[in-house]
Amino acid sequence: MAPMADKKFSAFKGTAVPEAAGADYDTAQVFDKVRVGALGVYYRDGFHIRCVPYASIDRVFIRIQEVRGRMCCGQTTFAYFRLVFVKDGKELGDAISENEQAMDRALARIHEQAPALAIGVPA
Repeated sequence: MAPMADKKFSAFKGTAVPEAAGADYDTAQVFDKVRVGALGVYYRDGFHIRCVPYASIDRVFIRIQEVRGRMCCGQTTFAYFRLVFVKDGKELGDAISENEQAMDRALARIHEQAPALAIGVPA
């Protein structure tokens, strides 16, 4: 198996991927489908590994998305948790998970790694 440092990363339009992204990805803490490193956040986005450097965003928050599903015996509601990345008031992208605790821990770790970054939605 090839080391993750050989992986190709993509960033949001107009953002450069840090040179040390591969090494940061390898040592990043894993929270379900999201990795939180010293330089930024990483998650799979289609066929790419999205790199979100802390310097490229202003705010991060969790959006809860409820989806109503029909089953053979009735209806149920499924909850998805999206880690949303914002720059200049515009949502750039998000990482999705069904694991609420993992997303809460990822958000807390992001705050530890980048304390100047705004966390949550504006009041």
